[in-house]
Amino acid sequence: MTTLTTVPSKAQIRAGAADLLKTGGWIQGKYYSDNGKTTGVCLVAAIGLAAGLPATALASLKPGTADADYLARWAAAQDLCDEIAAALGRPAHEMAPTRWLSFWNDKPHTTLDHALGALEGQAA
Repeated sequence: MTTLTTVPSKAQIRAGAADLLKTGGWIQGKYYSDNGKTTGVCLVAAIGLAAGLPATALASLKPGTADADYLARWAAAQDLCDEIAAALGRPAHEMAPTRWLSFWNDKPHTTLDHALGALEGQAA
């Protein structure tokens, strides 16, 4: 049986994700990289990591576990991705928020400043 730990708030996840992007690096084209040449995470991976999840956890449309702590963190991160994607203009009928944010992160015009602005609640 899993004991549920405290799930970070949206504000804590936003702050943690911004810190990860600033200190660890921001990338496009994949969720994370630590290959020695390029190190960093994309916006979606940063949100997942800040929520206490693995870097690729939000790549799945459904969590692959029944662990209550993991599910609570996954739901909090998903809710935040939905909120950010909506603020950035994602139509409600389009793909899952995490997928939409991944595509947004990887657009040629998107920059680290845009990703940080999205976390701070400023539409880019």
